Amino acid sequence: MTRAGPRRRGLAILAATLLLSTVALSPAGAQYYPPGPPGDGVVISDDGLVLPVREITDDGYVVTTTCWNEGVVTGGTYISHVEVVIDPGHGGSETGAVGRNGLTEKALNLAVSELLIEELRNRGFNAIMTRTTDVRIPIVVRAEIARALKPDVFISLHHNGGATARSDLPGTEMYHQIESANSRRLAGILFEEVQQALAVYDVPWRKTVFQGASSVLRVEVQDDLYGILQYTTGTTTVLTEAAYLSTPAEARLLADPEVQKVEAVAIADGIERYLTTSDPGSGFNPMFSTSRKLSSGGPGGCRDPELGHIGVDEPGFDDVPEGTHRPAIDALRDEGILDGTECGPDLFCPLQPIKRWMMAVWLVRALDGADPGAATESRFTDAPPDRWWTPYVERLAELEVTRGCDTRPARFCPYDLVTRGQMASFLTRAFDLRGGLPSGFVDTAGSTHADAIDAVAAAGITRGCWALPPRYCPSSNTTKGEMSTLLERALRLVPRASS
Repeated sequence: MTRAGPRRRGLAILAATLLLSTVALSPAGAQYYPPGPPGDGVVISDDGLVLPVREITDDGYVVTTTCWNEGVVTGGTYISHVEVVIDPGHGGSETGAVGRNGLTEKALNLAVSELLIEELRNRGFNAIMTRTTDVRIPIVVRAEIARALKPDVFISLHHNGGATARSDLPGTEMYHQIESANSRRLAGILFEEVQQALAVYDVPWRKTVFQGASSVLRVEVQDDLYGILQYTTGTTTVLTEAAYLSTPAEARLLADPEVQKVEAVAIADGIERYLTTSDPGSGFNPMFSTSRKLSSGGPGGCRDPELGHIGVDEPGFDDVPEGTHRPAIDALRDEGILDGTECGPDLFCPLQPIKRWMMAVWLVRALDGADPGAATESRFTDAPPDRWWTPYVERLAELEVTRGCDTRPARFCPYDLVTRGQMASFLTRAFDLRGGLPSGFVDTAGSTHADAIDAVAAAGITRGCWALPPRYCPSSNTTKGEMSTLLERALRLVPRASS
């Protein structure tokens, strides 16, 4: 069987180069900067610069640089997809709002984003940030990063300035895309979570008429006022303004790392609710309209930082220790099967439970030896065609490996975690395993997956979770590390021709 070859990663060279050429920007003074093509993943340098890939070539990557120039790089860590992109607003010469205590919005946005990324990864989501350091990035480049990674959720994280009206509750504002029902729903959920989380603090809050979940039409262009919403059409994007940094009491509160953690957890709660439930959200305002132009965020006067050493994408992941699962993870990585399911740059998170959408990606690549074509429709109501992993879910259904998780309506439950019992059924159908002698596990009687567990045990794919007495733990979640070992064994023990 010919398996999927690895997506192009960093070249194994000792040094990296960056060649720059200027792209054609909008006329001087213009407020609209059309983003480039959707892109093909990102390359991340050792210094943490995130460069959206325009083209993958034999010599390296054609990228959009930090200041919206075109460059060619070799090396770096390549990532094709993530579930969530977090965009810490402002940076470099653009400080954003500044509290009376000296706290800058750019620093606060980055601090909360770092906590949010950690929280998301702890929950099993793969996520990265548009910036990891104090660097200026025009909005059009931030949007290109998001569009290149095709995330399920894109959050541009900010803190506000300018409110004077008193409020009993935090003046939390969430801005959603005018034309996107998904963006609106996410904004309503995030508003609920963030305002409720901050409301426990007794401070003199400030607000404006935008308190809640809002959209703002810029009359001149008949589109979203905020470029980050305007440039990411097709991606579920929300701009968050948790509280008012310009209010001294709120600035003091936001300077507390514990409060920053509370905000990060609230946003993570909102993202998880959006992806795993049908909750509608609340706090929606009628659409606002304005003729004003935004004066910051454009590429004018931006100078690309020194790239430094972009690095070489060495084989393996930094967080996978030598031991039980390392050989299988490395083997699947080399085959390209794990591409787009990393949890961050050079990170695999082997202890994370594997989700159903991720299982679909791995199995289809393992069975077909290639990636499926784009999906124009989906049989499952919760696997929309615009999600990058939906073609894999559709292909898995075509191969009769999955029937979904529900029929009324047809659903796949892509963010549900895969139990060890479910994993056995997936593998049994995927590799057409025949039942063998009873496995002898003492904890599988009565399980709907008992026959599949016997089949994977008879094939030598699993040895269970415990030896004395022999147990399988069918209700336990399957980790990414465990699934890597089981899938690699299946490919080695039960080879299957390409479908």
